[in-house]
Amino acid sequence: MKGVSGNKKNRKWLVFTIMCLAYMPGSYAQYQLSVYAPELIQSFGLTTSQFSSLFTAPMIVAIFLSFVGGMISDKVGSKKVINISFVIAGIGMIGRVFANSYMPFFLCMALTGFSNMFVNINASKITASWFEQEKLGILMGIFAFCGQLPGAFATATTAVLFDSRTSAFIVSAIFCISVFVLWLLFVKDKPEDTMEEREKIDQENQPSIGDSLKVVLSNKGVWLVSICIMMALGSTVTLSTFMPMALQTMYGIDMKVCGTIASMLTLGNCIGSITGPIVFSKIKNVKVFVSGAAVLSFAGIIMCWRFPSIFVLHILVLYTGIMLGASMPIFLSAPVLLEGLGTKYAGSAAGVISTLQLLGAVLIPTYILTPIAGENYSLLFMLASICMVIMFLCGLLLPQFGNNQK
Repeated sequence: MKGVSGNKKNRKWLVFTIMCLAYMPGSYAQYQLSVYAPELIQSFGLTTSQFSSLFTAPMIVAIFLSFVGGMISDKVGSKKVINISFVIAGIGMIGRVFANSYMPFFLCMALTGFSNMFVNINASKITASWFEQEKLGILMGIFAFCGQLPGAFATATTAVLFDSRTSAFIVSAIFCISVFVLWLLFVKDKPEDTMEEREKIDQENQPSIGDSLKVVLSNKGVWLVSICIMMALGSTVTLSTFMPMALQTMYGIDMKVCGTIASMLTLGNCIGSITGPIVFSKIKNVKVFVSGAAVLSFAGIIMCWRFPSIFVLHILVLYTGIMLGASMPIFLSAPVLLEGLGTKYAGSAAGVISTLQLLGAVLIPTYILTPIAGENYSLLFMLASICMVIMFLCGLLLPQFGNNQK
């Protein structure tokens, strides 16, 4: 029995590790583009907005397909849909090598986003099937942390490691295919000792599309979590996008230094995604944790750009990143932990949350805040802080979920 238990324990960590790896190829391929922006703009004859559309193509696909993808996952199973998504993403990554104009490249970039979209939707569902519920928050924190690594790695190393975009794109395709092979060989939706029993139950209780729509869209917690994560992402993307320009314009700081200051936000997000669930496990109250994180994030956004001292700016932006990132794993765990959902409806719930998450990242900075603020960065960051006020109010209304439900 000890041998069987040990094998199961080792297997679940293997499944989780491969799931984290599966979250990386799409982001790695996407962030390679930032390095080759001047080359792509010149060789394809692109406008700045066209290049921006290439970079955001995977996110646009996820915005429109996440909810439907979540319902399909609940209906046919996580592994099956992720298998298909990796085939689609692999086609996109291979296609990038041969694309020689805007539209084919745009379509290929859209396809590369499929694997990340379906892995993100199903992450909490798969993790909850293998691990104890009380570990879900910390594990989703690790998952969120892993999701941020490929972008940073691609941005920092692509120009150093590769002498052409073709070789870089080939390596990203090989990376995608390699992870897919590991996924096929070692990942299962559920532990083997419960597989047959669960499959019988699942076949009898698989939700219909209509049932999924009714249950998920009528769940107050799903909408509150979705609005919270939408506000958090909107603020984060606004800061990371405009912080370098704001610091250079307002204080005359060298652009390279501005870049390192802005990078503290991403580093803080990574730290927050790990430390947040640990703090939450001590507080054990969703309302207090989320609303508290919103208040601390509000203070960080207000302060982090007001001091011309480079050292102080590094510290304050790092602090703000930690506060903004702390709640993310809790939000990512919600599809499984919210009352009335569980693993049965987790895919559909994650689809709704993921859709609003991406809408926050794309719409709030680009189409809401910047048209209002223009080049007035003081007003822009003030508006970003108001997102935290909305998150605070929604946090106060959140239902308790997880092991601490009352």
